[in-house]
Amino acid sequence: MSLALSNLLLAQHNAGTLIETLDENLVPKDRAEAYVVQSEVVAALGPIGAWKVQPYPADAEPLTSPIPASFVFPAGDAIALNTKAALLVEAEVAVTLKSDLPAFDGAYGPADVLAAIGTTQLAIEILAPRFANPAATPSLAGIADLQSNGAVIFGASRSFDDLAELGTLEMDLLVDGASIGKVTEGPTTERTLRSLAWLANHAVSRGTPLKAGDVIITGARIGALPLNGKTITITAPGFETITATLV
Repeated sequence: MSLALSNLLLAQHNAGTLIETLDENLVPKDRAEAYVVQSEVVAALGPIGAWKVQPYPADAEPLTSPIPASFVFPAGDAIALNTKAALLVEAEVAVTLKSDLPAFDGAYGPADVLAAIGTTQLAIEILAPRFANPAATPSLAGIADLQSNGAVIFGASRSFDDLAELGTLEMDLLVDGASIGKVTEGPTTERTLRSLAWLANHAVSRGTPLKAGDVIITGARIGALPLNGKTITITAPGFETITATLV
């Protein structure tokens, strides 16, 4: 690997231990370098199994990360995480592409991405930072750390075309049967499609264009919240309830 931080993070992934201190010389100098670390770590851990992208911010580009296939699970699975991290959980909406979005002489826009989306589903993201004190970790190092992704669980699919406006989607996140967060609104469909279009162009620039079958989580609608329990459930009108259990 070309960057020392890539080797350090990969070692933590493999050992399940946490980085107590980080030499300032290892902190990426900018987002581009942080994304190189992501790519090197994911390449070492196996193929890309999914992507995560932030809802489009008002004054900057979204943040993103590929997610290794070994971090991706179907709903209902019992999940064992090799980590000592204090886990966090998020409730999200995901989309699955039905068409490739390859490199071409131009840029993708929201309409292009909308035409490429096949289905949507609820998703649980578990955050498991490789740093012992994430709050004190430089933000660029956190981005390099796959944006703290530890696992993502996808629920049953439904047609994206039949989905109502995402901005008014109600969701409830439960841990061990008790609700820890509810929302009645969130990022709009338009804002979500803007982020997905940005991701399509960004993925091309990294040499890993999005393709049919790729699943993308579109940012936390509830969370990140401390995960103090074993069984995680998300409910939302129009979606099949999704559940995952940690062991």
